[in-house]
Amino acid sequence: MIVRRGTGFRRGLRKFILRNWGLIVLVLITVQAVVVVQKYTNVLQTDVFSATAVGLLATVVGIFIVFRFNEAYQRWWEARILWGGLVNESRNFAREVTTWINPARVPRVRSEREAREIHRTLIYRHLAYCNALRLSLRRQDTWDELAPFLSSDELHELQGYENKPTCISFTQGRALEALFEPDVAQSVLLTRLDGTMNRLLDIQGGCERIKNTAFPDEVRFISKAMVWLSGVAIPVAFLTTNTELHALEVVAVLVIALSFMVVEQLGASLKNPFENEDNDTPMSSLCRTIEIDLRQQLGETELPPPIEPVDGVLM
Repeated sequence: MIVRRGTGFRRGLRKFILRNWGLIVLVLITVQAVVVVQKYTNVLQTDVFSATAVGLLATVVGIFIVFRFNEAYQRWWEARILWGGLVNESRNFAREVTTWINPARVPRVRSEREAREIHRTLIYRHLAYCNALRLSLRRQDTWDELAPFLSSDELHELQGYENKPTCISFTQGRALEALFEPDVAQSVLLTRLDGTMNRLLDIQGGCERIKNTAFPDEVRFISKAMVWLSGVAIPVAFLTTNTELHALEVVAVLVIALSFMVVEQLGASLKNPFENEDNDTPMSSLCRTIEIDLRQQLGETELPPPIEPVDGVLM
């Protein structure tokens, strides 16, 4: 899902505060502790807690967190590119089916009425494929959503397969092959359609690679630990020369510490773009876009509405 407009900002801010109240409390306690220690002892008067030392630590933390964010963003952006490709290839598939499968080009299609029935079956099966890929990536088990697009026999056959999008793709391939005779002209048409089917499977494979390649837990643990460490070190560096607490210094310390956490958590929210969360790829909306486009190519007029954002979030 993708956050949209202003309501998404308020939603994100609320979630950020709820997730990071512990770090905020830690920074405030550290600030007060530093002031008290400075007032009664000289234990913090050492180069270990100097601004230079803490600045080096902050630099290391910043580089590490930015690296993690970049890796997560690349996964998120690749997922969006793959689903954009799915939309385009779906339109190509519908165009090829409705343009090439007709009595003039395919002798096994005996009438225009039969051609329209074939167009509808192939395109609806493709819509089932797109929605099956969405459900598979989100690990959702609501396969009844495919019922409007598949026959009862095909829907029943799916239950025995682990990878349901692949099963639908194989069924589609066999249906296309059965339409064409083994001569040169029809082999060219079948090859073109087969090329589109192969590109769709490439998109599916790319999505499954992102889904099944876990982001290392060690990276997540280390980045979070370094952020919390900076939440202690930064107040020490700021306040070792003062024995009085100033509101501006507290605000500055909080802003610096939380800025690290913002980047760290943003990376965490982007690293798995198929988990049905706020910043995920809006697969439900894209599937609906594909459905509307392809059913319009069939000449249908009673179409479902586009999916709209809910509370600033697009599914």
